[in-house]
Amino acid sequence: MSDEFQTEEEQIEAIKRWWKENGRSIILGLVIGVGGIGGYRYWQSSVEEQAMRASVDYEQVINLAEAGKKEFLDKALQMEAEQGGSSYADLTAFVAAKKLVQLKEYDKAKEQLEWIIANSKQDAFIHIARIRLAKLLLQLNRANEALELVKDVKPEGFDSIYAELKADIYASLKAYTEAKAGYQLALSTLSQGDRRRATIEMKANSLPAVDVPVTRVTEEK
Repeated sequence: MSDEFQTEEEQIEAIKRWWKENGRSIILGLVIGVGGIGGYRYWQSSVEEQAMRASVDYEQVINLAEAGKKEFLDKALQMEAEQGGSSYADLTAFVAAKKLVQLKEYDKAKEQLEWIIANSKQDAFIHIARIRLAKLLLQLNRANEALELVKDVKPEGFDSIYAELKADIYASLKAYTEAKAGYQLALSTLSQGDRRRATIEMKANSLPAVDVPVTRVTEEK
């Protein structure tokens, strides 16, 4: 997953589109390779049924959440228990976390994001959940916890997002030298036309004056 998708939301949507277009053929190839035609027939009768059920459950959670029905969380927890490790369960947890934040039930939202980090098989989902959890902790004035969550993570395609996030955390902790270096690192990974540049530059310029050598930015990489 690349920083060409400029927000976590865009990255999730890109994964969903990619899986819709390619997921079936990938699973099919694996099943036929291992089990031949018999494996394919079994796959048709079981995996497709499971996928259909997961899709229906996922849509139900979305509809319940959008309608403001509190049952959305019970349905999400049930799906996570029964289908943990599936992409639909991950996406369901994202929906639940977002709605819980809107309801200001932050501890429950935190649990949903932690569930994704602990159970997802998709590296991109784990990164996105970790980023959202760190942002939530920062919003709750728990900057040290947020920093502990992300400080040693290898970005793996989320370079600018992690750099900006860590800079936000350092700024909150009044570690302005580290914050300035983080914003410069984030800018160094973005193209000149990237729409996030203006926001990051504004954050960097709003910091108290600090001297950040170019070598400092390089070392952060």
